[in-house]
Amino acid sequence: MSRRLTTTYLLALCLLLTGCGERLLERSYSSVVPHSAAYRETESANTLRAENYPDLVNALLMLLGDHSEAGTVRIYGDAPDKARLAEDACVEVQKETALGAYLLDYITYEGKAESDYYELKVRFGYRRTAEELSGMVNATSAEALPDLLRAAIDEGRNAVTIRFGYLGGGRESVTEQVEIVHRELYPPEPEAEAAEEPAEEPTETEELSSEPPEEAPYDLSPWQVLFYPNDEKPGIVEVLLHEKPDA
Repeated sequence: MSRRLTTTYLLALCLLLTGCGERLLERSYSSVVPHSAAYRETESANTLRAENYPDLVNALLMLLGDHSEAGTVRIYGDAPDKARLAEDACVEVQKETALGAYLLDYITYEGKAESDYYELKVRFGYRRTAEELSGMVNATSAEALPDLLRAAIDEGRNAVTIRFGYLGGGRESVTEQVEIVHRELYPPEPEAEAAEEPAEEPTETEELSSEPPEEAPYDLSPWQVLFYPNDEKPGIVEVLLHEKPDA
């Protein structure tokens, strides 16, 4: 072995022994691929399998990702109370996951114990369409939000929904950026100066021909920001915009 390779090997070994290597190897990644072979139970796209609780949650999220109306998950493993496991997973998916909180009105489910697994049949009640799901934008961090808002306004859209991989600043940073972009696009008009002399009384003709005050060309009220789930660590943010008037 050459001296250079020996030196490299020893350096790497030192890093591992001192803990530096441990930090380098500490990262873990997880992803759910639709109809992954690891979760597919049969050739049917909506029949999945789970070996444990995390598998079960992921299987339900896979069904949501396809906007499936119904699906079946067969739960294997050594859990003593698979019925309770199924109940907890359904509640978590709807209430605590970003996708469930955004998409769902409810989940109905029923289970049946078979010889070597527990079969869970679920149905989903959606409050979002498949088109709304497919129109969701993915972003790695909140820094992408201002550009996404400007692009949505330029395209004449009245809402934008973003699924974030990471929200470092949490809800407060999102709200601040939304307000900054709103003021940038729709700066408040300067207040009219007070008249030095009292206004003259309107004549009878003016009273008869008076018209309602002219409305603003577009709604200047703040944009509404919704978080899914509605807690300190949302994964999906929806911003309801106002349409920009034609130039």
